[in-house]
Amino acid sequence: MTALASGTLETPHEKHKLRRLYELYRQSMYQTAYGILRDSYLAEDAVQNAFLRVSGCLERIGAPEEKSSKNYLLIIARNEAIRIYQQNQRQFPAEEIDEEIPDLLNVELETEAKEVQKTIFSLICSLEPSYRDILFLKFYHELEDTEIAETLGITLNNARTRLHRARTKLKIKLSEVYHHE
Repeated sequence: MTALASGTLETPHEKHKLRRLYELYRQSMYQTAYGILRDSYLAEDAVQNAFLRVSGCLERIGAPEEKSSKNYLLIIARNEAIRIYQQNQRQFPAEEIDEEIPDLLNVELETEAKEVQKTIFSLICSLEPSYRDILFLKFYHELEDTEIAETLGITLNNARTRLHRARTKLKIKLSEVYHHE
């Protein structure tokens, strides 16, 4: 855990809570950030930035072992990774193709699939935060609707409605992108 993050805390209880959160969820947060950034150093930066943010709002987080605490930390790590990704978007090199010489059709299909994934990811990032968060919880963290409702502190019906609206907005954005090319 960074000395900077623990140095800003005033009570031993806060230091213990942050240390426990770090021990429990650092690896999951790293995996979340790495899944977005595909760079170990940047993913580590995202996790460190996330813990710096968490150290300033420990009162919002429940007990370290609660599932809602884990989900909250994963959202913060994801947001930090997205922020870093957007800052460095033009600097990322294209993903390298395996050393084996693959079939040309497979390369074309893989390239197209990666482009679609990048487009969808960018479009999700461009949605308003309530829709962006719910889509990430559903599709990237693979949470059930009940878990999403619990994490966001909303009713199950509200979560399902928000998820439906988020999917609709994403479909509209996708159709705009692919019908204007």
